[in-house]
Parts: sequence; C-alpha cells; structure tokens
Amino acid sequence: MKRLTFPRAGLLALLGALPAWCAAASIGIVTIAEGEASVVREAQRFAVAEGLRVHDEDIVRAGPDARLVRLELADGSALDLGPDTELMLQPRAAGRFGERAATLYLMRGWLKVASGAGALTGIASAAADLHTLAGTAVLRVAPEAVLVFVESGQARVSEPDAATQEMALAEGDAFVRRGRASATSARRPPADLLQGLPRSFADSLPRRTARWQARPVEPGAGTPVSYAEVARWIDGEAALRALAVPRFAARAGDRAFRAALVAGVRSHPEWSRTLFPERYRPKPTVIVQRTEPQPIRFDGVMNWPLAAVTETTR
Repeated sequence: MKRLTFPRAGLLALLGALPAWCAAASIGIVTIAEGEASVVREAQRFAVAEGLRVHDEDIVRAGPDARLVRLELADGSALDLGPDTELMLQPRAAGRFGERAATLYLMRGWLKVASGAGALTGIASAAADLHTLAGTAVLRVAPEAVLVFVESGQARVSEPDAATQEMALAEGDAFVRRGRASATSARRPPADLLQGLPRSFADSLPRRTARWQARPVEPGAGTPVSYAEVARWIDGEAALRALAVPRFAARAGDRAFRAALVAGVRSHPEWSRTLFPERYRPKPTVIVQRTEPQPIRFDGVMNWPLAAVTETTR
C-alpha cells in the first residue's frame, strides 16, 4: 500500500486552521458517563460521552441527576464527579492562583480522587487547597462548607489564603471549613457534611482507559455557552476572572451575553476594558502654538498687536 505523505508546510497550515483544542494533546479520557454531563471547551459546550478525550482548561459539568462521571487522567489518577459538580482541568491561571500550582479546580459539588503511582498535586477551590494526595480522598464544595476527607493514604491541605499553614491528614482525617470561619481538622468527617454523598463513591471501580485508547470518541456539534452556564467562572476568584476574559471575550458580541456582563460588571471589573473600550482610548493631545506678533507702523506710531494663539488636537 502506498504511503501518503504531506508537505510539512501544508500540514502546519492545516493544523493552524483548526480550533486550538483540536490540535491540543489530551490529558485524559471520560471512561464512565452515567447521566447528563457536558464539557465546556473554550466557549463551546459539548455533550459528554464515554471515550471522550479531555484537554487543558476543559470545564467538566455533571448535571443534577447524573449518577457518576469518571475521568481517568494520563498521570494515572482517577476523578469521579458526583451530581451537580463543576471541575476545571489544568487551569492556566496566572498571578496568585497560579502560584498555588493547581492541576484541578473544583468550583462546586462532589469529587472523589484516587492518585496514580505518584502523589497527585494541586486541587484548588475557593475555600480549600489540597496540595498533595497519595491515596484516595473525597472533596465537597458547597456554599455553606468545604470538606476534604482522606479515605486512604495521606494528604496535605490548607486554606487558600494561608498556604503556609498546611494540615497533614492521615487516613480517616477530614479538613472542614464552614463559611468564613477558620478551617479545622477532625478525626472523622461531620455527618451533616456527608449528607448527599453519592452512592457510587462507595464502589471500587476498575480502570477502563484501555477500552477507549484505540477508539476515542470525538465531540459532537458544540453549542455556544450562555452567560448563566459560565457565570461562576466569570465571577470567581480574581485569577479565574482574569482567565475568563480572553476565553469568553468572543461571546460578548452576543446581545444577551453582553447585557448580563454589563449588568454584573461590578462582580467582574476585568471585563470593563472589553465592554467599554472607548473609556480606555488615549485622550487627544492638545498642542498650543503661540505666534509672536510683528509690529505695524500706523501714522508714524509703532503698534504691537496681541500674540496669536492656535490650538491643534491630535
């Protein structure tokens, strides 16, 4: 069989014409999808299916009625998302958030994490950062409280604004933070914070990556995201807000999306330059020129007219 070859320049041109995520290397694969789930890639939403490859900065969302969405990553770790959960993979946020070296960001919901051969590093959230995990842990992020429970192995956890004060947790230990109160450690997770724990988290499931390696599933047709779908990321902590501007800037051309951005601009001031560029244009420079008068002789008397002043704007 004759081997087909492509000129290097032609291949690069072809890759350049594709969306960035098409050429990007995947970092894992969806191996279980039980119930409605979606992935937000750039500013498009796609339905999740088993075998779908995931990429940097994908936002994976499990619907309220989803039973389980499992991701198996290239580093050997496994992520189980419970219902009503949002998780960003490999966020490339700069500034203070970037210094936290997060490889995952849990916005809300239930997440069970099992590390691979090595320790897993960097799971961030608004109220707790899991720095390292060698074993299995369950995380819950809710408006009223945050829970990190080490099911097996060991972990180090801290509050985002107190990264140097880490808590070392062993098997059975829990990190608890309620509202704005300081975090505490507990020998067992509080019963009230375990209410709603997904039943699927009790199961020990075999890895299924090999099933999909040779036949990954491509995403179907995408749908532009609405403001409501990504509002939590647009209004999140400072580094997430900065990350959202270039990602969703193209959606500002949509009337409804723009109206929502403008209405809530105090919650995301980073969008002001995008929404109101005229406010940031350089002000015109006014140049004042003075022309010295020339004397005029009138009836033998020298007269000195006033200097002429002209203004030029540029």
